[in-house]
Amino acid sequence: MPKPNIIWIYCDELRTDALGCYGNPNAELETPNIDWIAWAGTRFANSFCNSPVCVPSRTSTMTGLYPEDTGVYHNEAFWPNFALDRPFLTFPEVLASHGYATADFGKLHIPRQLVPWQHRNAEGGGMRVFYDGVDRDALQIIQLPGVPTQIGGTYPGDRPYPPEKLTQNALEWLQTAQTPYLLRLSYLQPHTPVFPCPPYDTLYQGAALPNALRERGSPSAFERQFAAVQRADEMQPEQVYLAQVYYYGLVSWLDSQVGQILDLLRTSGQIENTILVFGADHGASLGENGCYAKHTFAPRVHRVPLLIAWPGTLPDGQVREDINEGLDLPRTLFGLCGIDAPAQFRGRDLFASQPPEAVYATIGYGYPHSRAFPNLATGEYVDGRGWPRRACVRTAAYRLDKNVRIDGHPALGAEEDAFLADVRTDPAETVNLADDPAHQGTVQRLSAMLDEHIAGSIEPPAEYVQR
Repeated sequence: MPKPNIIWIYCDELRTDALGCYGNPNAELETPNIDWIAWAGTRFANSFCNSPVCVPSRTSTMTGLYPEDTGVYHNEAFWPNFALDRPFLTFPEVLASHGYATADFGKLHIPRQLVPWQHRNAEGGGMRVFYDGVDRDALQIIQLPGVPTQIGGTYPGDRPYPPEKLTQNALEWLQTAQTPYLLRLSYLQPHTPVFPCPPYDTLYQGAALPNALRERGSPSAFERQFAAVQRADEMQPEQVYLAQVYYYGLVSWLDSQVGQILDLLRTSGQIENTILVFGADHGASLGENGCYAKHTFAPRVHRVPLLIAWPGTLPDGQVREDINEGLDLPRTLFGLCGIDAPAQFRGRDLFASQPPEAVYATIGYGYPHSRAFPNLATGEYVDGRGWPRRACVRTAAYRLDKNVRIDGHPALGAEEDAFLADVRTDPAETVNLADDPAHQGTVQRLSAMLDEHIAGSIEPPAEYVQR
């Protein structure tokens, strides 16, 4: 039997409720092509990233390792002065050693020492292309008051839409690809800048989306400070509303690109010998508790979509409720392709292994110079301290996250700022039970699990992650 091809569609900052197959309480969203992958395979309802920010999440998925194993905790790990403490394998390299042609189109954003792909084409995968030759006023930019992050706008319809080049290049590669192959389409979208082109910029105009920032329960001090840095409470109601219109519209554009890939697979007769993976590096907030973008362990950020289909081989129409994490993908693909997983790779084969007791995620370096937005050198913590490292443990029943490192030392006592949610009774994870006497046993047990997980964490030198 021939080895299956693999197409991995990987999005940036995509929350689950932006897809029709996951459902949205405020609007009926149009993502028929992505929904087809869910219908043709398995939709994982409780998939979580290993870090709610790009570089560490992508690194964990590529290497099958936690941030604590690599020292990659935030986007500073992409800076030129950052260096991994030792070489790491990536799963595309393992597939290549078993005869796979590997190609990546679009955004990479991992430490520079990692070189996973035989063929790379970044065209259409960057941010700057949106501004080339375009009048800024024509973009109708909505910007956060506290940080220079553009959370919405429109792209002129009288010029080519830059990220469509990514799809075109990938389609051209597919038509002459050596088989078996692993092809990743790594879309920047719907990450900022959220600039959908017509007609997607007005697709959800009139939908019953909120026009005010949504307060939810009792967030941690960490999440409250993240909101304070952004100052989203200064936005106008129309801006709050349009930011969602543009975001969901951009996801519908993304669905149209997925449709082109599926059409080629069908017409070329490859669909039944291709494993389809659709996922994201992390989700995003759209005004909940005054937050935008990523960086927290709220479910809208920490939970990610994951769809896996192999038409004719894997069962279709499946929904899985068990928890899983980003670093499970390598072992899952190895298992489907009949490849023994190298010992480096943690995680599990989602189709052959039992669920774990818990999954883990971490963000931030926790040095005195650390910031919430390191690329912008913006975002001090409470009382002017460096932005902390925060880690999270999730079980089927609970989420607990806490600060674990601040100003270069372990967080102690009140510095931990623990947050505990009972996801069975509070699926939106709004109520903090960390100080509830009835839940102290749970707090202690999960906190001990988290402490054990982070013990022995790699700590890169401070100068590696300092401008």
